[in-house]
Amino acid sequence: MWKLPEKVKKSRLTAELSRLETFENPKISLEQYVTPPELAASLLHTAEMSGDLEKTLDLGTGTGMLAIGAALLGSEVTAIEKDPEALETARKNAEEAGVRDRIEFIESEVQDTELEKRSFSSVVMNPPFSQHSDQGERFWREASGAASRVYSVSATNRRDSIKRLVEKLGYEVKQLEGFEVKLPATYGFHTQESRKTGIDLIIAEDD
Repeated sequence: MWKLPEKVKKSRLTAELSRLETFENPKISLEQYVTPPELAASLLHTAEMSGDLEKTLDLGTGTGMLAIGAALLGSEVTAIEKDPEALETARKNAEEAGVRDRIEFIESEVQDTELEKRSFSSVVMNPPFSQHSDQGERFWREASGAASRVYSVSATNRRDSIKRLVEKLGYEVKQLEGFEVKLPATYGFHTQESRKTGIDLIIAEDD
């Protein structure tokens, strides 16, 4: 299995993730946005440096950005996604990246997946977190049952509510780092080619 060179791991990982295909027909009902490769690489590099990528669960993998990145860093990965179209793209991306044999892709709602409690070394995810849906909370509930440490991406404007949710689930936010990233125009109502938005990288641990 090819593994990224130690000295250029983060930059090389970013470059590899930048090659992946994105959503062909993004669904706004599922809040499908591409995780920026730089942000994904930062999250995964942090998890790898902490020794948390032995056996990884990716909830809502989309087109496979986090799952494939974790696999490139040597992890065995289980990736959950309910959208069959996105999942097919994820499988193709994993094949192109040479890590298909390290990732188990499962088509399922996150709450319908039977996961053995604490069976993963970590969870990585970029969950939906609309003001009008509880989907994001479902992701966190499943993540809290699967691993003692969770690495998640979230919108900065949801920071306080997510902190409260994390604490309610018996976890503690160990690290939170804010980023400003450019997201490409994804849906027809987006009038700019790209837009800046605040994103948090959150690391939570079972206390």
